[in-house]
Amino acid sequence: MRGMICAIVLACAAATLPAATAQTSVMTETGEVAGVKSAQTISFKGIPYAAAPVGPLRWKAPEPALRWAGVRDASHYGNACPQPARKEAWAQVGRQGEDCLFLNVWRPANPGKYPVMVFLHGGGFVSGSAGVPLYEGTGLAARGAVIVTLNYRLGRLGYFAHPALTHEDPEGRLGNYGVMDQVAALEWVKRNIAAFGGDPDNVTLFGESAGAGTVQILMGSPEAKGLFHKAVSQSGSGGTILAPIRGGAVNAEALGKKFTDDVGLENASADDLRAIPVAEIIKARAFPFIDGKVVTQSPGEPFYLGKQMGIPLIIGSNSNESSLGGMTEATARMLLGSAFPELHAGYIALSGKASEAAAIDLAEGLGFVLPSLALADRHAAAGNPTFAYFFDQVPVDQRANAAGTDHGGELEYLFGNKPAEHRWDAADIKVSKLMGDYWVRFARSGNPNGGGAVQWPAVTTPPTAYLHLDARPRAARLAPVEEKAKAAAMSAAVKAWTAPAAP
Repeated sequence: MRGMICAIVLACAAATLPAATAQTSVMTETGEVAGVKSAQTISFKGIPYAAAPVGPLRWKAPEPALRWAGVRDASHYGNACPQPARKEAWAQVGRQGEDCLFLNVWRPANPGKYPVMVFLHGGGFVSGSAGVPLYEGTGLAARGAVIVTLNYRLGRLGYFAHPALTHEDPEGRLGNYGVMDQVAALEWVKRNIAAFGGDPDNVTLFGESAGAGTVQILMGSPEAKGLFHKAVSQSGSGGTILAPIRGGAVNAEALGKKFTDDVGLENASADDLRAIPVAEIIKARAFPFIDGKVVTQSPGEPFYLGKQMGIPLIIGSNSNESSLGGMTEATARMLLGSAFPELHAGYIALSGKASEAAAIDLAEGLGFVLPSLALADRHAAAGNPTFAYFFDQVPVDQRANAAGTDHGGELEYLFGNKPAEHRWDAADIKVSKLMGDYWVRFARSGNPNGGGAVQWPAVTTPPTAYLHLDARPRAARLAPVEEKAKAAAMSAAVKAWTAPAAP
């Protein structure tokens, strides 16, 4: 079996190059990689951090990458993990394939020992990749950090449970293969990043959207203990409730069996499952679930049970998270019930907006902004350095008609990579510099402040303190009506998390 796996992986190995110069060549645990030097940084792309999850390794925990001979060309991104086609710029991932467990490293050109920042991309757990131009790491690395971006398995290739797979290895690590990939990448960083000038004892894990939710999950996962030392959660909400792998009204194994029944495999074996065409697998959405080993709690749950890592945290969201859709007055009414009229009236008075617009603000507050700030409160109350933000900058070409910063809209500023379809003015350039500097200072020391920037207040006691981050950054606190809405936003999740387990 091992020989067959080796044959599969070696057949997909990248071409090798003649020996590279010392400046752009790094020896990793599995072989030498040749990067590309620019004026301020050196980049290394498409480095395997685990074996290709193909054939018998589909729906298995990641295995170690195999060694290669010679010097591997690290000038191009590796395959993106399989996913449905989308039109958005962040989903233009290029070449796809199941052999997709690659990461990319950018380091400053000057020798040194730098803080490490590992990024988890978003995309609803079904889309995205580390090779999207938006996440190119040169701008952040040039500030004095080693930047790592990585692919992880997506959709039903990344999040899938089935009785046949459980029967195959009942005591194994099951189901959340995308999260396992992220842990494997962090383990690779711990073993290898010093060769790239990174400090393995100073790693910041930062993620956006689905990546932010996974940051929260990993802050409570025993498998991630000691693999990162600071965290950043960007638009990751905080009130999500995950289903279990089995048991309960809805569970991952039952959903997995329904999927295979629907494709005509009612009594499927593990081998039958691994023969399903990729095109069929990626049609359905899939999400993490509680497996008891890797994902042990819902994203925000560790903060309420006091089981999260005691590390510095930045957490926040954007001013138009409702761009995701579904955040309407009806949503707010459903979530709040009898509390809706009072809170809605309070939001109208606070914002000066019309009824419908204020209801949308309330809904997006309940969905994203306020749960994040509730986690900030809990983390700070446990004695951990905590910094919250509200991002509100829009590119100049969209500013006149925008409702605020869309979900994911902060990323072009953080990485300093303006999409071709946007224009920036001096205000946009200023915000990009501010944000990148705040994040890198945080990665370096656990405190984003310094460099003459506006003081970012730490979260202490409610009302929650945060940085309003735009071209006029300023410290702020939640208004009383927002504090009430924050409590309402988390009530259902907290009840679910703290309820006694069913017998």
